[in-house]
Amino acid sequence: MNLTPISHLREEVLELYQEHGSYLGAANALYERHPFLAKPNQLRSYIKTEVQAVEPDLEMITETVRLAKKNQALADQNRIQNKAFREHARIENAVEQFSKSILHELQNHGVALSHCPRRTGTLDPEAAALVVHLSDNHFNELVNLPTNRFDFEVGARRLALLARKIKTFGQAYDVQRVVVFFGGDLMNSDRRLDELLAMSTNRARATLLAVHLYRQFLMDLRADFFVDVFGVTGNESRAKENLGWVDVVATDSYDFTIYAMLQAVFDATDDKGMRFHDFQANDVVFKVHNETFLGIHGHQIRADDQKKVQAMIGKYAAKGVNITHILCGHIHSSMVSDYISRNASLVGSNAYSEEALGFVSKAAQNIAIVTPQGLDGFKADLQNVEGVDGYEIIDKLASYNARSADKAGEAMREPQTIVRVVI
Repeated sequence: MNLTPISHLREEVLELYQEHGSYLGAANALYERHPFLAKPNQLRSYIKTEVQAVEPDLEMITETVRLAKKNQALADQNRIQNKAFREHARIENAVEQFSKSILHELQNHGVALSHCPRRTGTLDPEAAALVVHLSDNHFNELVNLPTNRFDFEVGARRLALLARKIKTFGQAYDVQRVVVFFGGDLMNSDRRLDELLAMSTNRARATLLAVHLYRQFLMDLRADFFVDVFGVTGNESRAKENLGWVDVVATDSYDFTIYAMLQAVFDATDDKGMRFHDFQANDVVFKVHNETFLGIHGHQIRADDQKKVQAMIGKYAAKGVNITHILCGHIHSSMVSDYISRNASLVGSNAYSEEALGFVSKAAQNIAIVTPQGLDGFKADLQNVEGVDGYEIIDKLASYNARSADKAGEAMREPQTIVRVVI
């Protein structure tokens, strides 16, 4: 509000204006009371300014400020929420785009396999079949012991040797169909210090290398057989620290990632002879001829305890499923019996098993020959791969910069002295 020479008399001016009802009347009355003021004509202008001036409403001002502050608080809150949403949305969009790009690349690789050799014709339902148990492959583990060596190159050779033995059995038994069961722990753990130090490369690169090897292995089999693929998770390949049993937690695993990537590759072509079945978290049931198999990783059961084996079979019998044979692994030691077969590993002995557990084993994987008459179990020894040409891996090792057992061996053969004690 602008001040006038009579602002100090404002209350009196307003009363006179209310009394006379005109600016000039109020000016004459004010001049009579205060003759030292300006003449009435000039006072008339001052009175008009004072009357038209708005008296500030303190209560309204207070309420207005309160509402403004409240609106500002809501605006700040919305800004923070919008910022958090934007960041989350950007990350989600980036991951989604990244996943689409990976899937697109996998499908391109799958299309490139369309000209690879494949068995064709009709499947004889009475022909013998093979069940190949792949578990505890522990890719990305690096072993350099006097009794055993393992890295990606050795793993590629052992997988190629396994495919060779599968084909030998296939020819001997006139096999037309092979069931490949991925039993978990395809990737090595890196949670313990000794495992972390024994890594060939990081897990992301190791995943791609593992998919590259399994793709060649499956295509090798597909050239001679119709192939069905099943899979479950293991305990060591989980992505998180704690082991979970609920599907959404259990499938947070590199086993699932590898399986899904392989499925994306092979689903890119319309090949009815290569069937990937739904990946399961903890167990899978499938039937071949008259045998009903239960596939698990093995940390749920002791394969050498017949009562526990029968108890697990009984659990499924209560659900109406008559299990005739259990496939498990986990312990890295081969065992083939009437109602259960335990798989060894692709790795063989490592420092932990030999030094901490006092347990020595060989690299091996199990093969079951299934006919309408019954089941024959077989342990395929894969320890010695001398003279075996493995699947393509050298170029991949160079491009991914994965370490090899040879490099680790050189480091072991030339130790550095940390502390020298002289007596």
